[in-house]
Amino acid sequence: MTPVWFVYADAKWWIGTDHRSVKVRNVQAEPRVSLALEDGRFPVVTEGDVSLIHDGFPAEVVTAFKEKYEWDLTTPARPGGRSVLLEVRVRRWLPAGTAQ
Repeated sequence: MTPVWFVYADAKWWIGTDHRSVKVRNVQAEPRVSLALEDGRFPVVTEGDVSLIHDGFPAEVVTAFKEKYEWDLTTPARPGGRSVLLEVRVRRWLPAGTAQ
């Protein structure tokens, strides 16, 4: 598990990252993921399937990242970099205290 910058919109989790990140390589190999929203004692976990979005980011998602993190997904974070979105479609929720 690693911390990520994310937004929740249109009943999906959206994670922004660089196209060369380990996260991208991992989901290319295995598109099933688990996400944990931690409160320190009882995380809420969701399981889902990921699609990589390389361009044509949804405007509402770009706006949500700007508002939450002051980050413009359309501008590379480093020279030669390119942002991608991981679109996570939820398959199931595991309420706090039930994840194993």
